[in-house]
Amino acid sequence: MSVGTNSAVLVRSDEIVHLDDLTPNTDYRVGELHFRTLDDLGPLLSRVVTMNDVHFGETTCGEIEGVIGDALCVNDGEDPYPLTMNRSACDDALQLCPDAVIVKGDLTNAGRPEEFQAFLDCYVGTFGDKVAYVRGNHDSYHAEGIADTQVQLIDVPGLRIVLVDTARSGEVGGSLSTEQLHDIADAASQTRDTVMVMGHHPLVLNEAPADGHRSLNKRDSEAFMEMASRHDNLVAYSAGHTHRCRRVVVRGRSIIDVAAVKDFPGAFAEYQVRERGIVQLIHRASSPAAVSWATRTSTMFAGLYRDYAMGTLADRSFTIPRRIQ
Repeated sequence: MSVGTNSAVLVRSDEIVHLDDLTPNTDYRVGELHFRTLDDLGPLLSRVVTMNDVHFGETTCGEIEGVIGDALCVNDGEDPYPLTMNRSACDDALQLCPDAVIVKGDLTNAGRPEEFQAFLDCYVGTFGDKVAYVRGNHDSYHAEGIADTQVQLIDVPGLRIVLVDTARSGEVGGSLSTEQLHDIADAASQTRDTVMVMGHHPLVLNEAPADGHRSLNKRDSEAFMEMASRHDNLVAYSAGHTHRCRRVVVRGRSIIDVAAVKDFPGAFAEYQVRERGIVQLIHRASSPAAVSWATRTSTMFAGLYRDYAMGTLADRSFTIPRRIQ
């Protein structure tokens, strides 16, 4: 379940149910589910959706070096699961009429040109020039050199997004260069609007530990937070890589992980930019084939993956204050 100010996304009998036109700050009951919508944050200014860990070209799910689990593959005659999951996520996101679509890395399984082309066919083919994307470790580990623009600016009404390349050729973990940190600071200084930074690797901080993942190194994570502290309008950092939903507020800023598209829960995040704040609402790929694959993969890693990937309701549904310079 994920809950916004005037909408909610529920799972009922293996079906994704979208509820719209709800009243903010109000209790609802749908069957056995009880929830309360978030506070009213005023008129909608713009809408951004963000995906990550889409993994075009992957054929086996649940394989992690050093971790014992049951690897899963599609049945004979079925489409490759990255196609199933991403087509459904794109179709669902298209219904939201987003102003921008941000794909935060792991576009491919192994950085192969044909995998990258499949990504472009799906995402650019659906959203055109609304799409911005950057590489992740799966794209850079084999040093293919795709999607490696270091800093991109995406402006929508009420929000500036700074999309950064945290991946490094031949490495699983990520980093931020001094030049990138300067560019982020400049991007925040040069607008009065609220700023969110997005990249593939999550920050690693004392308040937001890596939990075993080779994410952004701690030195650069602390340098990012020190830089962010000088810019009141920089309110959040949103990443992927960990294949889970998590949100930690660190020194007044939201540090966010968004779960993967390619397996359970088949997630993408919607950011509703409103007059007095930003709402995160997690959606799930809703086609029958996507729901079926997500259900299969929810049992990975001895059944622990479901709770890990979904996080708590507070990890999926929350508001971020808008601050301007």
